Amino acid sequence: MTWRALRQARRYLPGALGLELALALLGLRPRGRMLLATATVLLLFFRDPERGLEPDDDIAYAPADGTVVKVDEVSDPWVPGEAATRITTFLSLHNVHVTRSPVAGRIAGEEDIKGGYRPAFLPHAEANRRRRLAIDGRRGRVVVVQVAGLVARKITSWVSLGDDLAPGQRLGLVHFGSRADVLLPAGSAEVLVSAGDRVRAGQTPLARYRAVTA
Repeated sequence: MTWRALRQARRYLPGALGLELALALLGLRPRGRMLLATATVLLLFFRDPERGLEPDDDIAYAPADGTVVKVDEVSDPWVPGEAATRITTFLSLHNVHVTRSPVAGRIAGEEDIKGGYRPAFLPHAEANRRRRLAIDGRRGRVVVVQVAGLVARKITSWVSLGDDLAPGQRLGLVHFGSRADVLLPAGSAEVLVSAGDRVRAGQTPLARYRAVTA
């Protein structure tokens, strides 16, 4: 657990304390069990483990822990030519919710978009509250979309426009259930995962860039 992750977790403790007091006023005696249970759950949800990586410049890595739920083709204005391969990862409540950069590069665009609050595993969750980052690297642009889920609908960012990133560097924290999309220019890379595969942020290869022909 890093301190900046812990700072985000503690915002939920007053609610547990309030519930503890309300139960006491009703004549029940939770004796701190509600607060203890909440703190334990928060430590689980907001854990932020250290992870080493010996990066390969030809690889785009997973941005999040979870399960790949979809690989498809979409149109995106931030991707050159607007045609993109999208790899979508769903984060369950038990997954680490810190997101990481798939590649080395500089943040060339950022956007916070208000949206709905559907469960993150549903197809229309892509219209939820989300944060988009465009990362320009040696092999071109990668777009990362952090999508909030149903519970907290909050995304905490630890990077900003103009920052230089290393592969696997922390981007931020999506609170509770969520999803993360990686968009690569269509045809630029061979996708190495498929729906149902489990991935780890900053460690699992998602795609390998194709050789550049002269």
